[in-house]
Amino acid sequence: MFRYVLAHAGEHPALALAKAPAGLCSPREEAIVAGLTFLPRRRKWLLGRWAAKRLLGELAAEDNGLVTGLLGKPGSHEDWRCQFSVLNDEAGVPYVDREGQGRLSLSLSISHRGDWGLAAVALSPAARIGADLETVEPRDPALVRQFFSAGEAERVAKASGGVVDRTIARIWSAKEAVLKAMGIGLRHDTRDIVVGDEVDAPAGLAEAWQALDIRLAPVLAARVSPRSLTLLWRDLDAHVVTVALLM
Repeated sequence: MFRYVLAHAGEHPALALAKAPAGLCSPREEAIVAGLTFLPRRRKWLLGRWAAKRLLGELAAEDNGLVTGLLGKPGSHEDWRCQFSVLNDEAGVPYVDREGQGRLSLSLSISHRGDWGLAAVALSPAARIGADLETVEPRDPALVRQFFSAGEAERVAKASGGVVDRTIARIWSAKEAVLKAMGIGLRHDTRDIVVGDEVDAPAGLAEAWQALDIRLAPVLAARVSPRSLTLLWRDLDAHVVTVALLM
């Protein structure tokens, strides 16, 4: 269904300094980096590209049919990375562009929190993916009041202890993942996405992944139809990772 990679800024000394590791960026990406003068923003941007190209390189080296068919087999890893750009379209959706060939038909999603970057790829050419990484930490109560549905807010209110922070992170991450998969982002009212309880996960998933029930307001359901929407999440100690797949 999908593959993902979690990358840490400590994997390369340049990333911690908000600099591009040698061989990571294409000429177009280098131009973007040069324009990112706010160091934390530049560091996050680079960490996302580091995670994305590491994931694509792993899939191509494994002879994954979809990725190898689009990217070819990498030779020199650094040379291979320079031939591709991970860019964002007008809606902010990341995509892979090969020099001279344009946007590839590969659905990619990127997220980052602190020192961690997440990249995920849908393994079906027809699928669309949205992935989100969230830190489990205390949140401003206004987040729940303004962005959660009444049912979601009630679930948070009923949670106790450390479960509260994880519940909020899981619901918020799920909303972001769904909006990313739909190519909308946070421009849409997040209360039109109602995250429910756990449901049976699709066959073939690793045990760590769990499925969540999801209900969409009619305006969003109409955009999804006739596709199906699958929402998955997993617990990673101080973080939660959520993946939404439109298939």
